Amino acid sequence: MRVLTLFTAAAAATLISACSGAAENQSTTISSDANLTLAPVVTEDIESPWGMTFLPTGDLLFTEQERGLRFLAKGAERAAPVTGLPPAFAERQGGYLGLTLDPNFTESRNVFVAYSKGTEDTNATAVVRGRLSDDHTRLEDVTEIFVADTRNTSFHFGSRLQFIADGTLMVALGDGFKYMDDAQVPANTHGSIVRINADGSIPADNPFASGEGGHPAVWSYGHRNVQGLYFDKASGTLFATEHGPKGGDELNIITKAANYGWPVITYGVNYDGTIITKQTEADGMEQPQNRWVPSIAPSGLTMLTSDVYPGWTGDLFSGAMNGPKGLKLVRIDMEDGKVAAVEDLLQDELSIRDVAQGPDGYLYVADKNSNGIFRVELTPAE
Repeated sequence: MRVLTLFTAAAAATLISACSGAAENQSTTISSDANLTLAPVVTEDIESPWGMTFLPTGDLLFTEQERGLRFLAKGAERAAPVTGLPPAFAERQGGYLGLTLDPNFTESRNVFVAYSKGTEDTNATAVVRGRLSDDHTRLEDVTEIFVADTRNTSFHFGSRLQFIADGTLMVALGDGFKYMDDAQVPANTHGSIVRINADGSIPADNPFASGEGGHPAVWSYGHRNVQGLYFDKASGTLFATEHGPKGGDELNIITKAANYGWPVITYGVNYDGTIITKQTEADGMEQPQNRWVPSIAPSGLTMLTSDVYPGWTGDLFSGAMNGPKGLKLVRIDMEDGKVAAVEDLLQDELSIRDVAQGPDGYLYVADKNSNGIFRVELTPAE
């Protein structure tokens, strides 16, 4: 096991326009006095883990970007493949992506998996549903329940999956990179979060359910590349993290028919430093709950509901895959439903693709660089 001292960050930063290239996240940055231990869960025969979800038994299902679905029995050291998924377009940012369980999993045993399908010339994010076999070796009766609009790019697929309280499924999608202007056009699914029923049908109360004014599945739009999605059952709030361009990563609260601004407003710039837009806010467009400049590449999002880590219950945790301040786990201190402060944990240790809370109350992180999944344990200060 590795023992890591929490990163002590600078105090509150002054809010400056992102276009100047000098802005930092808008919230106060804090640090706490504790040690974290990374306990390996699986580090052998694992490649580019992408999404994780725990079964009620404590067993773990996770996706690998190229190899598909894997099953790790509780206490086992090695994961086994789960067959049955269709082939994926596993190039650059494509492959097997987010996954989630049916809220009624104990009875249905249904698993939902997002993946990119097609070829370099024509591809899209899709979602399939399949029944996990009793021996955990295959998905049975696999059915495609959703396909986003097609593109000819291998970037910005999204894609996280999250059920909300009414049993509908939220699917986070990317803008396809070069299709970024389409994120402002709800008639297509580029740069949107869509809402569907578990069988793929359209809920009658979707904002564009009739097809008038937008795609029937679209719930919110104006997103760039949503990589984290979490539904808080206690408050009924859907949170999302998304990648900005160079700077301007965001934490958002997702609401019906809302426009999150990309690319009309942003706190980031192009990768070559040129300006995308000078606007950081506009009427009818949502402001982020928190923004990061420089970028951290937020990925995977969960809320701690246990008391395993004293004082952190109710806080959000996001993975971070890059940035000038290093790779890390980010704690987002939540007070009364709002961001009070942020804290950088596990500095320079992991490139975290996903973070999830296990049935034991601990946080688990999937590291795309070291190809491992780890449990985050707290060692009391001496």
